[in-house]
Amino acid sequence: MNGYDKIQTAIIDDDEEFVFALKEHLGFFPEIHLQGVATKYNQAKNLLLKENLDLVFMDIELPVKSGFELLEEVRKTRKQMFSVVFYTAFDKYLIQGLRESALDYILKPVKPEDLKNVIDRYKSRRKAEQPSNSAAVYQGVAEIISLPTPIGLRFMDKNNIILLQCTREQAHDKPGWKALLTDLSEVKLRTGTNAKELLELMDKRKFIQVNQSAILNLNYLGSIEFKTRECQLIPPFNGIRLIASRTHLYELRNKYDTL
Repeated sequence: MNGYDKIQTAIIDDDEEFVFALKEHLGFFPEIHLQGVATKYNQAKNLLLKENLDLVFMDIELPVKSGFELLEEVRKTRKQMFSVVFYTAFDKYLIQGLRESALDYILKPVKPEDLKNVIDRYKSRRKAEQPSNSAAVYQGVAEIISLPTPIGLRFMDKNNIILLQCTREQAHDKPGWKALLTDLSEVKLRTGTNAKELLELMDKRKFIQVNQSAILNLNYLGSIEFKTRECQLIPPFNGIRLIASRTHLYELRNKYDTL
């Protein structure tokens, strides 16, 4: 296995004894290449901003800020995110870990069989996301919702929705909302559905409104250019062009641009 095939990995934990044990365990997996270890907040943030990271083992209880807070800060800067495995000595963080769409959540002390399951799961995800697939589907924890359609309800995983758009099929038609899915199919929504209802349904932490006619899944947003207000999606959806309105761009900057 060459260096390009290996899983570029990092460990974030202030417990040096545990870091040593985890490194020893990971050493039994030839597909793992450990890029670095961070025990302090600033060191961890710099490590997580490396563009070629694939997989990160992160303790939840860190000095200064929690692993969840650190991850949220890094997400504001990185175009494409790595997979995260949260671990802790306490299971009270399980629900929040799932909400953060972690690849996995394991308890200390980490067992070799737990690591094998995590690494096998990551390799399965990466294989499914290879360019030979028709679409790069986000492999987070499934979040099933019911979309109101003209004939009833459509149940689906919200992670498979790239964006919601309000368009007219014909020039004389009233505008109506539709969902664009990762296989590039569309689901027409019930007449009268509005943006406020959709944002409440989709969860405002994971979907953002970029203009009056578009609500975008953050999992598929690569960057926003302030000058042109253009929202660039990650491949293979980077052919979809969206322009943020001045009002919504101002709201987005207030929410995410902390520099």
